[in-house]
Amino acid sequence: MIILISRFRINGEELEEALINTYSTSGKEETVIITRSNKRANIFNQEIRKRILFLENEITTGDYLMVAKNNYFWLNPESKAGFIANGDIIEIQRIHKYEDFYGFRFADVSVRLIDYPEENDLNVKIMLDTIMYDGPSLSFKDNQRLFEEILKDYDDIPSRRRRVENVKNSPFYNALQVKFAYSLTCHKTQGGQWESVFIDQGYLTEERINKEYYRWLYTAFTRATGKLYLINFNERFFI
Repeated sequence: MIILISRFRINGEELEEALINTYSTSGKEETVIITRSNKRANIFNQEIRKRILFLENEITTGDYLMVAKNNYFWLNPESKAGFIANGDIIEIQRIHKYEDFYGFRFADVSVRLIDYPEENDLNVKIMLDTIMYDGPSLSFKDNQRLFEEILKDYDDIPSRRRRVENVKNSPFYNALQVKFAYSLTCHKTQGGQWESVFIDQGYLTEERINKEYYRWLYTAFTRATGKLYLINFNERFFI
């Protein structure tokens, strides 16, 4: 089967209007900006929420989030999905409460699993700190810090093994690590496809145009099923 993709070249000034149009026609569920770094993705996510979706709160009902790390705690292992996977997209249905514990910030929310529409809404705890984190997920150092802080709650338990088990069963330790899903790195989009895909080339020097870059570009291109928008791409790609 051959899929015909419509390709457009746009600059930064045209991006906002193009996004508004695709959100109107394809919907936010079928639109994504692919970029080369988490830092760039964070910038795009902030601007999309502020300038296009007109969202001011840190998170809100209807926000699309991407799970940044496999999680086996919240979903019944007998369910069709089995677990919540790194790269899964969820939509916030309701926000129940916010919490500050162990030096981190959390929210209890009800979410819909976009890729598993047959699943009921799920009540989960999410970690707010990872949303704008420059890394792909919580660093080993921060994860260890969270572990050690929770461990202190069980100082009265003599057995180290039992204390560790309690931490591993803590909803705070198992909070979903998430990011906004309006813009993602290419690595995080692997396995998924969207009707409308925007590719951000970013700053690119001649020496960085190599086999690795073309592999990245191929992966990004093949995420689109309908329309492909190339943001600020060098003219050499259109000769």
